[in-house]
Formats: sequence, C-alpha cells, structure tokens
Amino acid sequence: MMGRIIVLGKKGDQLNQLKINVEKLGHNVITYDFDSTAEALHTKRPDLALVDLTIFKNIIDAWHQIRSDVEDSHTSAIVIVPHERIRDIELLKGIRDFIIYPYDLRELDIRIRLILAKQESLSNQKVIRIGNITIDTTRYEVTVDGWPVMLTLKEYELLRYLATHRGRVLTREMLLDQIWGYDYYGGTRTVDVHIGRLRTKNRNRQLHLHKRQSEEWDTYLMNIQKVEVYTL
Repeated sequence: MMGRIIVLGKKGDQLNQLKINVEKLGHNVITYDFDSTAEALHTKRPDLALVDLTIFKNIIDAWHQIRSDVEDSHTSAIVIVPHERIRDIELLKGIRDFIIYPYDLRELDIRIRLILAKQESLSNQKVIRIGNITIDTTRYEVTVDGWPVMLTLKEYELLRYLATHRGRVLTREMLLDQIWGYDYYGGTRTVDVHIGRLRTKNRNRQLHLHKRQSEEWDTYLMNIQKVEVYTL
C-alpha cells in the first residue's frame, strides 16, 4: 500500500537518508523542516507524517513545536526517538505511533502500512453514517432517517468525499480536483453551487425532515461552507 508521506525534522543528511529509506518502501515522500510544518501539512495534505526527533536535544520541546500543526491538519504522526530518550515517549501526547532509533526498516514499513491500512478502511466504508444521514456507497444512495434524498452524481460524490474526510481542512481547490478532476476549468465557484444545492434541497423540504432534523442537516452543510476553507 503506497502512501503520501511527509518527513519532518532538521534539514540535513539524516533527514535526506530517512527520505530515501521510506521511498525504498514504495511511498511518495517529501521532506520539510520543522519551521515549515504548518504550511506543508495544510498544502500537501499527506496521508502520514514521519517526525524525526533524534537530532533534537529536547524531543519533548521539539514535538510541542509542531504538535498543534499536526493535530490541526488531522495528520497521523509516527515519531522517531533515540533509544536513550525512550522514557519520554509517554509525554509525547498526540502521536499515533513511535519507533526507536536506530530502527529496523522492516519494522518501520509495518508501522507505516498498519496506519495507512486503517485509514483506507475508514474511507472505504460501504455504509457511512453521520447522525441521521446514511450514505450507501454500494448503491449510491443517501437517506435521512430512512427517507431517500435525490442527489445528482456530483452532489453525491461531494457529500461522500466530505463524509469520508471528516476533520480535515479542505480547500475549494482540493475539492474541485478530487470531485471534478484536474482538467476541469469551471472554477471553484462550482463547489459553492453544489453545496448550495444540497442546502436548498433541505430548505425546500425535499428531504422530508422534521424541523429539528432539518436544522441539523442545514447546519451540517453550512459548517463546511466557509469563505476560505471547508471543514467537516
């Protein structure tokens, strides 16, 4: 299973060698210095962050420097810590996994693939439920409290993508690329139009919802209709 992995640490030979090692495992890899973590995570949207803490004197401070950026981007992180600092691992809050340096490349491979496999299984759910909304990905059907919702193909694909990427920050450009493709020239306004249609179908009571359920549905869509980004 190949993933898009960002390697974070201090620029230098060690970081470059880590990049080469992970590329040997079959992944697409980019490296960034700690100072560029926030921008890198939100623009590159990797599947996984591999954080090299071995070169830092204080690994706790080093992790805290980027922790909020990692968590805000909802990126799973594996940290690499030196053997002599293993006692500090319990203080590295927010990490997904860790590996001790020097590491065995086969062990690193297993840890990476386990996380990627779990993330893929979540995004490939056959039935996705968000509150009273159910998305059946095998039948391409959406229901609210059992009532069918009539959606166009693009409306359905947009809703499904948002539902399987909950918690991630998604720009209009990202949604346009994922749903309409890189060669689409209609502009990012298309995303607004389709989310607007989903909300309109609710306001026109095409979903057959009670007042409280209708408000929940509209709030759900409104929360992702932001000026700069969409977040779910």
